[in-house]
Amino acid sequence: MVEYVDSSLFVYSEAGSIYLDDILANEHGCSISPVSIDELRDNSATLLKDISHVVVAAELSIIKKILQYAIEYGFSVGILPLDSQKALKRCYKIPGQRQEMISLALSAQPSELDIVYCNDQILLFKGVIGWVPLIDSQKTTGKFKILVDALKKMSSLHLLPFTISTLGKSQNKTSTAACGCVVLETPELSYASSMIGDDCSSEDSMVSTVVIAPFSIVDYIKLLWLRIFSDPDSKKLSPSVGYIKSTEIIIEPSPQLDVVIDGERSTSTPAHIVVHPDAVKVNRGSTDKESKSKKVSSKEKFAVGSLPAGKELIKARHKRVPFFTYASEERFKELFIALRDDAKLDSIYIVLMVLSTMLATVGLYLDSASVIIGAMLLAPLMAPIISLSMSMLRYDQRLLKQSLKKVLAGILVALGVAFSLAVLSPYQPLTGEMQGRLSPSILDLIVAIVAGVAGAYTKSFKEILQSLAGVAIAVALVPPLAVAGIGLGRFDLVFFSNAFLLFATNLIGIVLAAIITFRVLGYSPAVRDKRSLSIVLGSLLFICIPLTVSFWGITDQSNFEKSWEQERFLVNNKYLIVNDAKIVTYHDRKVLMVDLYAREPLDRKDLNEFKMKVKRNFSHDSLIRVRITYIP
Repeated sequence: MVEYVDSSLFVYSEAGSIYLDDILANEHGCSISPVSIDELRDNSATLLKDISHVVVAAELSIIKKILQYAIEYGFSVGILPLDSQKALKRCYKIPGQRQEMISLALSAQPSELDIVYCNDQILLFKGVIGWVPLIDSQKTTGKFKILVDALKKMSSLHLLPFTISTLGKSQNKTSTAACGCVVLETPELSYASSMIGDDCSSEDSMVSTVVIAPFSIVDYIKLLWLRIFSDPDSKKLSPSVGYIKSTEIIIEPSPQLDVVIDGERSTSTPAHIVVHPDAVKVNRGSTDKESKSKKVSSKEKFAVGSLPAGKELIKARHKRVPFFTYASEERFKELFIALRDDAKLDSIYIVLMVLSTMLATVGLYLDSASVIIGAMLLAPLMAPIISLSMSMLRYDQRLLKQSLKKVLAGILVALGVAFSLAVLSPYQPLTGEMQGRLSPSILDLIVAIVAGVAGAYTKSFKEILQSLAGVAIAVALVPPLAVAGIGLGRFDLVFFSNAFLLFATNLIGIVLAAIITFRVLGYSPAVRDKRSLSIVLGSLLFICIPLTVSFWGITDQSNFEKSWEQERFLVNNKYLIVNDAKIVTYHDRKVLMVDLYAREPLDRKDLNEFKMKVKRNFSHDSLIRVRITYIP
């Protein structure tokens, strides 16, 4: 059962006088002594002596003054918010109906709450230092408004030096560069609180600070994407955001910045923020959500790993952020270690290349796609190619030499194994799987580029690294090499060159796409190895010529084959219908494979006449093979 105070002082400003008649006529039998704020200022010591409870309805600065009096004189406080004080209502869970507000304000069951001071000024909800785009907006702000505001401010995005220290149980200090930070005392007031899982409360003896430091426009866009499309209650700390929680925090930016406390410019940096636990007793409401939730942790936190440090800090401070991220080896240490391991040539790599090539070659002879896919999974060639891309991006000569040596060794091993099997095998078929790798086109280059993007991306994030096997299947590096080796074994240079062109297409496409992907992900501020990149681009332009020619040839062939569908011929007064027509290459000659429907038996004379008619319509010097199906 709710209990109410017997008597209370009611302090009001001119705006708060709207509650005067209602509180005087309260239904709880509470004796009310109304006092204007001017009277209280003139005679506070006398009016507040021996007072156990005060209800206030006034502007925020006056409410803070009453809270300061409450700490000094020990009375409890009830608050009647003005219509404009929506943040105050959310902070203290004050109901919307006036009578319910008054009942809560006169309750005899107050909560002991912390008071946060920023440079000796009370901070009830939040403080803002610097510029905090995106994270300071309300959770319920419309997506379109968020997008428009973010795009307007994008051009002025810059980072300033910040030194942030904690003086609680564990003392920490970091020097970083950031746009700004938000100091939070109560949850549910901004998107920043949801990023830390609403891990802030006026009853946990702690104050929370969220620091935003997008390294680049790309990072800012990522943060914007998360802000618009992520769950408002995702409780996930975004990249480029730091989180600090302590009983005492000192924030020192350079240059000096204004500190906006609860929406008003109140002081300037350095900002000394300190919590006074259980300093005041305030009547506050509760929600079902709050009663069911776990108690907010009182553990100190210092999560600043996503903020600039070291060389990144030197590059970032006092500068407008670049389009792409500043990079440092410290930030991406795990990836660089993995790539250097991938670039080392060892016996395991050679054995796997031998086995995967043998498997691919046998699969090609058997015309078995499943066996060839097994070879793709086994092949280790993708990893050093990704390392090669990073070495070109960062101009790491040691990594470049190691990865290039490993890739070349893999190529030679694959060609050598396939060549040996082709020479030793008395069986020399031209299977469909072989033919599929003898006509590379610009479409294969597109596949290679997409695979390069996927390969670099999956390598960058260890949680999706298992997807690299799927990328290796998609781009198929070893099978074209195996086909090229078979061509060498047959001493057929055309066979070899067509297959090796497909491998070169895959290699160049992957390297170029991986360089661009790593650049976009921020692993280097620029493409440093301009010479190697020029060689890759030159090679790309060179191979685009035969690939484009091949693509148009494939297009023409496809159009030609379609034009023959349901074509009718009259041969010696006999109707022939072309059901299907395909052009295949066999021993460097074009072979036209035609499926015919006929109602009457065809003799040699009819077939010769048919071939003559076909040759008049078919410009290539080719063989013609006919399969006849008789229909009733």
